[in-house]
Amino acid sequence: MSGFTKISTAIVAVFISCFLLFTCLVYFHIQNNIEEEMTGALNQVREMVRRNVPVSDIEAIVKPSPHLSAKYFSGRLSTDQTQVNIVNQQNVLVPIIIPIKENQYLIVTPFENTELTQNLTFFALVAGLFFATFILLLFTLSIAVRQRLVPLRQLADALSKLREGISTRPLPHSDIAEMNRVINQFQQLKSTLDAKEKQLIKIDKQLALLQEQERNYLARELHDNVGQLLTTIKAHAYILVNTKERSVVELSAQKVQVMSHQISDAIRKLTAHLHPLVLDRVSLQASLERLVYEQEVAQPDTQWDVSINLKRYQEDTERDIHLYRFVQEAINNVIKHAKATKVSIQIFGDTHSVTVTVKDNGRGLGNHIVENIGMSSMRSRARCIGANCSVASPDEGGVAVSLSLTLRKEPPMLGANVA
Repeated sequence: MSGFTKISTAIVAVFISCFLLFTCLVYFHIQNNIEEEMTGALNQVREMVRRNVPVSDIEAIVKPSPHLSAKYFSGRLSTDQTQVNIVNQQNVLVPIIIPIKENQYLIVTPFENTELTQNLTFFALVAGLFFATFILLLFTLSIAVRQRLVPLRQLADALSKLREGISTRPLPHSDIAEMNRVINQFQQLKSTLDAKEKQLIKIDKQLALLQEQERNYLARELHDNVGQLLTTIKAHAYILVNTKERSVVELSAQKVQVMSHQISDAIRKLTAHLHPLVLDRVSLQASLERLVYEQEVAQPDTQWDVSINLKRYQEDTERDIHLYRFVQEAINNVIKHAKATKVSIQIFGDTHSVTVTVKDNGRGLGNHIVENIGMSSMRSRARCIGANCSVASPDEGGVAVSLSLTLRKEPPMLGANVA
């Protein structure tokens, strides 16, 4: 059922209820007025009888009256009954018996049908005119409402197309202020979604490029490092099989041993690059401390201010991976882009919340924060665990990246396990 149908049905129901109540009140009012007029006419006839007005004069007055009717009666009536009728029945709607001569009377009776019919006919005409006006009003209201609802239907169609990913034209403005506000909000939402879609397309391209770079890195490491080592081991294995000189055998065996350790180290580095296996063996705090320690060793010229306190933190494997990768990406951004001499890493977690803050005194981002693949990755990981992520570049320089997570009694639905 449409909105207009519901509104019009309610209006008609209220109107009919009020009209029925009004009809009852009008009917009883008309009935009371007619009774009062008939009572007054009968009293006037009684007064004329008491004054001995001739019967012909009374009949001449009664006949044109819409409230009384007169007829002759021939028969026997008691005199006492006639007197009681005339004298003692004031203000009562009972017939008046007027004796003319012996056994002949003029009987005046109240008559309400004529005037009641006239009043009801007039009321019916007024009611009919009112109903016709009401129906015309509803018809006009229907046309006006349907015309005013055109922008709403256009908005609904635009929302359906937007949900299906189909581009829509800008909606026309309406002369209704509330409708215009909704249309403006829709236009702003559409612009925001378009911007987000373009941003997602850009991020998808960057992710595809990053995947290719990752694959190239793995292929290069496997081919140039592990592959060459395996080829060399294969050559020395051939020597071990085919030579009988002890010195050559010992030398080849030593080289195979060394290169086996090199292959083991290379594979360990590759697996650590693909997945933080340290999380499978130690706590999140120990994993982060090791991550930061490795960066401190690799960047000896940088002053590090580190505070990691997760002793009361309740660990969760999926959530911990996202937190670890968040901190790792924040530190990598500092090392790659910031050119900072001081880095502050503050990480705190307990049973209620987790906060991560990574600051540097580098060149900063200026007034425009570029949404690169690193920042998009950090924001995505924060969303996966239900955390808030913010990136700020203070006027004094540097960048401050922070994550704030409120822990629930029941862990939230996490996103994909992205390592």
